[in-house]
Amino acid sequence: MIKVKLFGLITLLIGMIFVLAGCGISPPPQGEKLSEVEQLYNQGNFKDAMNVARYNLKNDPKDPASVVTVWKTQVLQGTKSKVYVQQLFKAVKERVPEFGNPMIPFLGRGMLDDAHNPVRLFCLLCLGELPDVSSDELIAKIFDPGYTLGDKYSDITLDYLRSEAGLVLGKRKYSQVYEGIVALTGSEDGEVRGKAAMALGYLGDERALPKLEELTKDEFKLRNVRYVAEKADSAIALIKGE
Repeated sequence: MIKVKLFGLITLLIGMIFVLAGCGISPPPQGEKLSEVEQLYNQGNFKDAMNVARYNLKNDPKDPASVVTVWKTQVLQGTKSKVYVQQLFKAVKERVPEFGNPMIPFLGRGMLDDAHNPVRLFCLLCLGELPDVSSDELIAKIFDPGYTLGDKYSDITLDYLRSEAGLVLGKRKYSQVYEGIVALTGSEDGEVRGKAAMALGYLGDERALPKLEELTKDEFKLRNVRYVAEKADSAIALIKGE
């Protein structure tokens, strides 16, 4: 009888893993389980997720799963554009370090697995405020060849998400993503090229100087300024210590 029950439990767990995989959601590390608010959010029950999160936060104002769930849901309540994400991030930016590293695994799952790309961008920006080896490794996964965006439409492209990741990791001197950032300098998106140039400047790798010299001739303009060229000039100055 015990063996039968044990077999049934194992079958159920395996089934849950396949369900999560089918939804594009990575299961948590071994020994952990998705919290109730995460499960409700992943099922699209955003109203219930918010209610549970708020209840949890009354008992523990720093419960990381609940804080991240509230923020992700707020992202989805907006225009779901990169401009809106940036505005919302500015509103919570100073609070991220207050909650600290316990948020990293929850933000990481949002950045890597969420179906909504604005949520991925928001989680990435929040991770950028938590300098830690584990957050570096999570952000670097955006440059993996197998990394793909969520299936919900938005104006956030893979190149754009990678350029934001490059800025974060460039400032942290995470040299493992050097080649990935260089590849972004060939993007069709001028804003991405400019961000990639700055990321290379932050990395400080002299190998990037020839590519940056090329970018100083880039004619792309943003708000009537030669955006890419200016970023490339600034990056060259950073590398040369000027």
